[in-house]
Amino acid sequence: MLPPSTTQRDRGWKFVLVLLFLLFLQSPSFAQPQPDDAALFREGEILFSKGDTEKALWRFKRLITEFPKSPLLNEAKFRMGICYTQLKKPRDAIRLLNELLPTFLAPARMVQIFTLLGDNYFELNDRLNALHWYGKGILVPGQPTDEPKKKVRALIDTSETEEELKSIESLYRGAYAGGYAKLKLAQLAKHQGNDALAKRILMELDKEYRIVDYGPIAKELSELIPFTPKSKYTLGVILPLSGAHQPFGERVLQGIQLAVKEAEIPGKIPLISLAIRDSKESPWEAEKAVEELVNKEKVIAILGPLLSIDLDRAAKKAQQFKVPLFTLSQKEFPSNKGDFVFQNSLIPSEQIQTLVEYAMQELNLRTFAVFCPNSPYGLYFKNLFNQEITRKGGKVFGAVVYQEDQTDFTQEIKGFFKIESTQKYDPRKKRDDEFKAGLSIEGLFIPDAHDRVGTILSQMAFYDIKGLTFLGTSAWNGPGLISIGGKAAEGAIFVDTFFKKDPSPLVTRFVQEFQKTYQRDPETLEALGYDGAKFLKDILQSKLIPSPLQLKEEIQKVQNFQWVSGLKGFGEDGKAIRTLSILKVDKGQIKQISP
Repeated sequence: MLPPSTTQRDRGWKFVLVLLFLLFLQSPSFAQPQPDDAALFREGEILFSKGDTEKALWRFKRLITEFPKSPLLNEAKFRMGICYTQLKKPRDAIRLLNELLPTFLAPARMVQIFTLLGDNYFELNDRLNALHWYGKGILVPGQPTDEPKKKVRALIDTSETEEELKSIESLYRGAYAGGYAKLKLAQLAKHQGNDALAKRILMELDKEYRIVDYGPIAKELSELIPFTPKSKYTLGVILPLSGAHQPFGERVLQGIQLAVKEAEIPGKIPLISLAIRDSKESPWEAEKAVEELVNKEKVIAILGPLLSIDLDRAAKKAQQFKVPLFTLSQKEFPSNKGDFVFQNSLIPSEQIQTLVEYAMQELNLRTFAVFCPNSPYGLYFKNLFNQEITRKGGKVFGAVVYQEDQTDFTQEIKGFFKIESTQKYDPRKKRDDEFKAGLSIEGLFIPDAHDRVGTILSQMAFYDIKGLTFLGTSAWNGPGLISIGGKAAEGAIFVDTFFKKDPSPLVTRFVQEFQKTYQRDPETLEALGYDGAKFLKDILQSKLIPSPLQLKEEIQKVQNFQWVSGLKGFGEDGKAIRTLSILKVDKGQIKQISP
């Protein structure tokens, strides 16, 4: 046997050796190998192919975190974008994909990223941004575009309103999406029975988008529109059919088209056809349109333009060509405008004269004030009102001018009417204070739109502004006056040239036919367009008119025309002779009280 001291020494050496071995196992050289960037990428690919998107995303995310300088970094981010897209996390996907845009991308990868961005914006219901990115994918040169084009068509096919289609067509005009939206507008017009509009849109489509894959669809639609034989006369139309004022131009056009349609007799050559031009909110385009309509279309008269900015150049050109021009602009005519220009519109001076005469003669009002927006419309009407009241012997005690986008009129109301609070807070009452006005007037003129006027009247009522009559322009003739103003609008007086609830047979028939054709109620613009076309149609039906010159002479003879907008004829100065309606809010309804 060994001595005890030797045994203990051996045991001690064994313990040291075991300890050293354990330390060696824990050293980096002997540790379990960690996956590198390539391994993480492969694992992510395998998991993604098996449908385990969450785990695949985790692998790619770990790669870009642990290996920020890896050559696989951008590929990992791209796949993360795909994973986020599949997991319905569009904001994360958009963030990752946007990080890739500044990097060097192959064309094929650019198309993929643009398409994914479109998908994720669509997921966020941001349809216009989705179209933007799909459109960028279509424009990448040398790459297949079937997928982004398919997505553009699918998105536009789900557009629910005509307004959205028009917005897309305007925003992406010249691009693939703009052309397809135009095709959908043509299909919608055809579905609504408006073949003339559908044909016009298709002609524009063929001119602006010659080589597109939806061309056969447009051709098929065009073949469904029946051929219209050449009419006896052609009327030109110049209206804003694109841009911010497009809705107003289209409303006038619908009134014109209804009047022309009524003149048609099935199986016979039409009396009138329309040659339509878009003024594009440009005086030069309006001037060019007059020249085209006269020289190319051989029109016998022109309806339009609508916008004041277009009037001067269009009128000058019409006078030069000696063709009658029925403008719907509210701009006051200069004395030297020419004898071929006729103003079929509701001009401000006529509104003010009618309103002031009624207020002072029928209502016996003598003291007035004005609240108006700081806009050309508001300021112009304010000045006309002040001048007419003074001319008639009344008194205007002052004017308050507010901002166009203003919604709170507390300071203006309290300041002008010298409002004083007469009662402090009482928890038993619904209101904190009661108010007393220190200034009394008999009439308050507010030249603004119906919805904002409703807001002003409701706030006037809150401050107990009573005992005065609210006066307004034709812009009050809308639903907001009563729906927003409520009881505060009771007794309000304003003028207009058309009242759709007029019980006369002519107005009733017009409203019914318009509702049947366009599935909505007509308003003033539609009535003005209708009466302008009807006025010319009646002359052209009654006798043979060989030239625009003779038509002008016949226009000047008419003094007893009667239809829906109060138009009777035109004076020597070319201004419309018409009777305006006085409208009043009575028991929560707008009613005609004169004539």
